[in-house]
Amino acid sequence: MLTVTIDWLAINFRSWVYETGEFERTYASFGNPQNTSPRFGYSSARVDDNGTVTMWNDDRDDMGHHFIFSGSALRNLFTNTPIQPLTLLRACIDAGGNISRLDLAKDLTEEAFDYEAVYQSLKQGNGGGNTRNFSKVESGENGYTIYMGSRQSERFARLYNMAAQGSLPNALWARFEVETKGVAARAVATSLVHSRDWSGTFDGVVLGMVGNAKKAQLEQFFTSGTVPVGLPKIEKQTDRERWIEGQVIPAVARHYIDNPNSEAIARLIATLNLIDRQRGE
Repeated sequence: MLTVTIDWLAINFRSWVYETGEFERTYASFGNPQNTSPRFGYSSARVDDNGTVTMWNDDRDDMGHHFIFSGSALRNLFTNTPIQPLTLLRACIDAGGNISRLDLAKDLTEEAFDYEAVYQSLKQGNGGGNTRNFSKVESGENGYTIYMGSRQSERFARLYNMAAQGSLPNALWARFEVETKGVAARAVATSLVHSRDWSGTFDGVVLGMVGNAKKAQLEQFFTSGTVPVGLPKIEKQTDRERWIEGQVIPAVARHYIDNPNSEAIARLIATLNLIDRQRGE
Protein backbone atom coordinates (compact mmCIF):
# COMPACT_ATOMS: atom_id res chain seq x y z
CA MET A 1 0.00 0.00 0.00
CA LEU A 2 1.25 3.48 -0.88
CA THR A 3 0.51 6.85 0.69
CA VAL A 4 2.07 10.28 0.07
CA THR A 5 2.51 13.10 2.57
CA ILE A 6 4.28 16.34 3.41
CA ASP A 7 6.90 15.61 6.06
CA TRP A 8 8.53 19.04 6.56
CA LEU A 9 7.55 22.60 5.73
CA ALA A 10 9.55 25.79 6.34
CA ILE A 11 8.24 29.24 5.39
CA ASN A 12 9.70 32.71 5.68
CA PHE A 13 7.66 35.93 5.77
CA ARG A 14 9.76 38.95 4.91
CA SER A 15 7.94 41.34 7.23
CA TRP A 16 5.42 41.36 10.04
CA VAL A 17 2.22 42.48 8.38
CA TYR A 18 -1.42 41.59 8.94
CA GLU A 19 -1.16 38.45 6.79
CA THR A 20 1.84 37.21 8.79
CA GLY A 21 0.03 37.64 12.09
CA GLU A 22 -3.10 35.99 10.74
CA PHE A 23 -1.07 33.03 9.50
CA GLU A 24 0.63 32.62 12.87
CA ARG A 25 -2.64 32.88 14.81
CA THR A 26 -4.32 30.32 12.56
CA TYR A 27 -1.56 27.73 12.11
CA ALA A 28 1.29 28.27 14.60
CA SER A 29 -0.11 29.42 17.95
CA PHE A 30 -2.00 26.46 19.36
CA GLY A 31 -2.24 25.92 23.10
CA ASN A 32 0.30 27.80 25.17
CA PRO A 33 3.39 28.63 23.06
CA GLN A 34 6.67 28.56 24.97
CA ASN A 35 10.03 30.20 24.32
CA THR A 36 12.62 27.94 22.73
CA SER A 37 16.18 28.22 21.38
CA PRO A 38 16.44 30.26 18.14
CA ARG A 39 18.57 29.14 15.19
CA PHE A 40 19.78 30.41 11.81
CA GLY A 41 20.77 33.82 13.18
CA TYR A 42 17.39 34.64 14.72
CA SER A 43 17.36 36.08 18.23
CA SER A 44 13.99 34.82 19.48
CA ALA A 45 11.81 31.75 18.99
CA ARG A 46 8.77 30.03 20.41
CA VAL A 47 7.11 26.66 19.90
CA ASP A 48 3.39 25.95 20.15
CA ASP A 49 1.74 22.83 21.55
CA ASN A 50 1.79 21.11 18.16
CA GLY A 51 5.56 21.59 17.88
CA THR A 52 5.49 24.36 15.27
CA VAL A 53 8.44 26.74 15.72
CA THR A 54 8.33 30.48 14.96
CA MET A 55 11.59 32.49 14.86
CA TRP A 56 12.42 36.17 14.40
CA ASN A 57 15.20 38.68 15.09
CA ASP A 58 14.37 41.52 17.47
CA ASP A 59 17.06 43.76 15.96
CA ARG A 60 16.67 42.89 12.27
CA ASP A 61 13.23 43.26 10.74
CA ASP A 62 14.72 42.34 7.36
CA MET A 63 15.07 38.72 8.50
CA GLY A 64 11.32 38.44 8.74
CA HIS A 65 9.53 35.63 10.54
CA HIS A 66 10.45 32.00 9.95
CA PHE A 67 8.02 29.11 10.57
CA ILE A 68 9.08 25.45 10.79
CA PHE A 69 6.54 22.63 10.67
CA SER A 70 8.39 19.37 11.35
CA GLY A 71 6.80 16.02 10.53
CA SER A 72 5.50 15.60 14.08
CA ALA A 73 4.18 19.20 14.17
CA LEU A 74 2.33 18.63 10.90
CA ARG A 75 0.88 15.38 12.18
CA ASN A 76 -0.35 17.09 15.35
CA LEU A 77 -1.81 19.99 13.35
CA PHE A 78 -3.70 17.73 10.94
CA THR A 79 -4.83 15.34 13.70
CA ASN A 80 -5.86 17.84 16.37
CA THR A 81 -7.55 20.45 14.15
CA PRO A 82 -9.77 20.51 11.05
CA ILE A 83 -6.80 21.91 9.06
CA GLN A 84 -5.68 19.72 6.14
CA PRO A 85 -2.37 19.71 4.21
CA LEU A 86 -3.77 21.45 1.13
CA THR A 87 -5.31 24.16 3.30
CA LEU A 88 -1.98 24.88 4.98
CA LEU A 89 -0.07 25.02 1.70
CA ARG A 90 -2.59 27.32 0.08
CA ALA A 91 -2.54 29.60 3.15
CA CYS A 92 1.28 29.84 2.95
CA ILE A 93 1.14 30.98 -0.66
CA ASP A 94 -1.89 33.27 -0.31
CA ALA A 95 -0.34 35.05 2.71
CA GLY A 96 2.84 35.81 0.77
CA GLY A 97 5.05 33.26 2.49
CA ASN A 98 8.29 32.19 0.84
CA ILE A 99 8.52 28.40 1.13
CA SER A 100 12.19 27.63 1.76
CA ARG A 101 11.94 23.87 2.34
CA LEU A 102 9.33 21.23 1.60
CA ASP A 103 9.81 17.49 2.12
CA LEU A 104 7.50 15.10 0.32
CA ALA A 105 7.43 11.40 1.14
CA LYS A 106 5.92 8.14 -0.03
CA ASP A 107 5.33 5.28 2.38
CA LEU A 108 5.21 1.68 1.14
CA THR A 109 3.66 -0.70 3.68
CA GLU A 110 2.72 -4.38 3.80
CA GLU A 111 5.26 -5.26 1.09
CA ALA A 112 8.79 -6.62 1.36
CA PHE A 113 11.42 -4.34 -0.16
CA ASP A 114 14.98 -5.10 -1.32
CA TYR A 115 17.07 -2.05 -0.32
CA GLU A 116 20.39 -3.58 -1.35
CA ALA A 117 19.13 -4.35 -4.87
CA VAL A 118 18.05 -0.72 -5.25
CA TYR A 119 21.37 0.60 -3.97
CA GLN A 120 23.42 -1.59 -6.29
CA SER A 121 21.25 -0.64 -9.26
CA LEU A 122 21.59 3.07 -8.51
CA LYS A 123 25.35 2.85 -7.99
CA GLN A 124 25.68 1.11 -11.37
CA GLY A 125 23.67 3.86 -13.06
CA ASN A 126 20.98 1.50 -14.30
CA GLY A 127 18.17 4.03 -13.94
CA GLY A 128 19.81 6.72 -16.00
CA GLY A 129 18.72 9.65 -13.81
CA ASN A 130 20.64 12.88 -13.32
CA THR A 131 21.86 12.06 -9.80
CA ARG A 132 25.33 10.58 -9.64
CA ASN A 133 26.05 10.43 -5.92
CA PHE A 134 24.64 7.56 -3.87
CA SER A 135 25.63 6.26 -0.46
CA LYS A 136 24.19 3.94 2.15
CA VAL A 137 24.25 3.44 5.91
CA GLU A 138 23.35 0.14 7.56
CA SER A 139 22.72 -0.02 11.29
CA GLY A 140 21.04 -1.99 14.06
CA GLU A 141 18.39 -4.57 13.30
CA ASN A 142 17.79 -4.28 9.53
CA GLY A 143 18.43 -0.55 9.51
CA TYR A 144 19.17 0.59 5.96
CA THR A 145 19.24 4.09 4.46
CA ILE A 146 20.15 5.09 0.89
CA TYR A 147 21.11 8.74 0.28
CA MET A 148 20.71 10.22 -3.19
CA GLY A 149 22.37 13.47 -4.23
CA SER A 150 23.84 16.18 -2.04
CA ARG A 151 22.24 17.71 1.05
CA GLN A 152 23.49 21.10 -0.15
CA SER A 153 21.54 20.89 -3.42
CA GLU A 154 17.90 21.86 -3.95
CA ARG A 155 16.90 18.19 -4.24
CA PHE A 156 18.08 15.47 -1.90
CA ALA A 157 16.43 12.08 -1.40
CA ARG A 158 16.67 9.25 1.07
CA LEU A 159 15.09 5.80 1.06
CA TYR A 160 15.07 3.85 4.30
CA ASN A 161 13.58 1.07 6.37
CA MET A 162 11.05 3.00 8.43
CA ALA A 163 10.02 -0.10 10.36
CA ALA A 164 13.57 -0.54 11.65
CA GLN A 165 13.89 3.16 12.51
CA GLY A 166 10.60 3.06 14.39
CA SER A 167 11.53 -0.15 16.26
CA LEU A 168 8.74 -2.12 14.58
CA PRO A 169 10.43 -5.49 13.95
CA ASN A 170 7.32 -7.21 12.60
CA ALA A 171 6.28 -4.43 10.20
CA LEU A 172 6.99 -3.93 6.51
CA TRP A 173 7.43 -0.21 5.98
CA ALA A 174 9.74 1.51 3.48
CA ARG A 175 9.86 5.29 3.20
CA PHE A 176 11.08 7.35 0.23
CA GLU A 177 11.60 11.05 1.04
CA VAL A 178 12.64 13.91 -1.18
CA GLU A 179 13.86 17.10 0.49
CA THR A 180 13.44 20.19 -1.69
CA LYS A 181 14.72 23.69 -0.97
CA GLY A 182 14.64 27.12 -2.59
CA VAL A 183 13.20 27.31 -6.10
CA ALA A 184 12.56 23.56 -6.15
CA ALA A 185 10.52 23.73 -2.93
CA ARG A 186 8.37 26.56 -4.27
CA ALA A 187 7.80 24.68 -7.52
CA VAL A 188 6.71 21.57 -5.61
CA ALA A 189 4.34 23.60 -3.42
CA THR A 190 2.76 25.27 -6.46
CA SER A 191 2.31 21.89 -8.12
CA LEU A 192 0.67 20.40 -5.04
CA VAL A 193 -1.77 23.28 -4.73
CA HIS A 194 -2.76 23.51 -8.38
CA SER A 195 -2.61 19.92 -9.63
CA ARG A 196 -3.59 18.18 -6.38
CA ASP A 197 -1.80 15.09 -7.73
CA TRP A 198 0.62 14.70 -4.87
CA SER A 199 1.91 11.33 -6.02
CA GLY A 200 2.51 12.69 -9.51
CA THR A 201 4.44 15.64 -8.10
CA PHE A 202 6.62 13.30 -6.04
CA ASP A 203 7.20 11.08 -9.06
CA GLY A 204 8.20 14.02 -11.23
CA VAL A 205 10.89 15.16 -8.80
CA VAL A 206 12.29 11.75 -7.86
CA LEU A 207 12.26 10.14 -11.30
CA GLY A 208 14.31 13.06 -12.58
CA MET A 209 16.91 12.04 -10.00
CA VAL A 210 16.86 8.24 -10.40
CA GLY A 211 15.58 7.78 -13.96
CA ASN A 212 13.72 4.64 -14.98
CA ALA A 213 11.97 3.24 -11.90
CA LYS A 214 11.94 -0.36 -13.12
CA LYS A 215 15.62 -0.39 -14.04
CA ALA A 216 16.44 1.17 -10.67
CA GLN A 217 14.43 -1.57 -8.87
CA LEU A 218 12.04 1.10 -7.57
CA GLU A 219 8.82 0.20 -9.39
CA GLN A 220 6.99 -0.57 -6.11
CA PHE A 221 6.99 3.16 -5.36
CA PHE A 222 5.74 4.20 -8.80
CA THR A 223 2.56 2.27 -9.51
CA SER A 224 -0.40 3.53 -11.53
CA GLY A 225 -3.60 4.68 -9.88
CA THR A 226 -4.51 7.14 -7.16
CA VAL A 227 -2.23 7.33 -4.13
CA PRO A 228 -4.01 8.71 -1.04
CA VAL A 229 -2.58 11.53 1.05
CA GLY A 230 -1.51 10.27 4.47
CA LEU A 231 -0.31 11.77 7.74
CA PRO A 232 3.36 12.46 8.46
CA LYS A 233 5.17 9.67 10.27
CA ILE A 234 5.17 9.37 14.03
CA GLU A 235 8.56 10.64 15.14
CA LYS A 236 10.69 9.83 18.14
CA GLN A 237 13.06 12.65 17.25
CA THR A 238 11.77 15.09 19.88
CA ASP A 239 12.28 12.67 22.77
CA ARG A 240 15.63 11.59 21.37
CA GLU A 241 16.79 15.21 21.05
CA ARG A 242 15.85 15.89 24.66
CA TRP A 243 17.71 12.77 25.80
CA ILE A 244 20.82 13.72 23.81
CA GLU A 245 20.74 17.32 25.03
CA GLY A 246 19.90 16.53 28.64
CA GLN A 247 21.99 13.42 29.24
CA VAL A 248 24.30 12.40 26.42
CA ILE A 249 26.06 15.73 25.78
CA PRO A 250 26.80 16.47 29.47
CA ALA A 251 28.02 12.89 30.02
CA VAL A 252 30.28 12.95 26.97
CA ALA A 253 31.64 16.39 27.91
CA ARG A 254 32.46 15.26 31.46
CA HIS A 255 34.11 12.09 30.18
CA TYR A 256 36.18 14.07 27.65
CA ILE A 257 37.36 16.49 30.34
CA ASP A 258 38.49 13.55 32.49
CA ASN A 259 39.79 11.49 29.56
CA PRO A 260 41.01 13.76 26.74
CA ASN A 261 42.50 10.76 24.89
CA SER A 262 39.33 8.65 25.09
CA GLU A 263 39.12 6.13 22.23
CA ALA A 264 35.33 5.99 22.57
CA ILE A 265 34.95 9.72 21.96
CA ALA A 266 37.40 9.54 19.06
CA ARG A 267 35.23 6.83 17.49
CA LEU A 268 32.11 8.93 18.07
CA ILE A 269 33.65 11.94 16.31
CA ALA A 270 34.87 9.74 13.45
CA THR A 271 31.42 8.19 13.02
CA LEU A 272 29.67 11.58 12.89
CA ASN A 273 32.23 12.89 10.38
CA LEU A 274 31.71 9.79 8.21
CA ILE A 275 27.93 10.29 8.19
CA ASP A 276 28.35 13.96 7.22
CA ARG A 277 30.71 13.03 4.38
CA GLN A 278 28.31 10.40 3.07
CA ARG A 279 25.41 12.85 3.15
CA GLY A 280 27.40 15.50 1.33
CA GLU A 281 28.77 13.29 -1.44
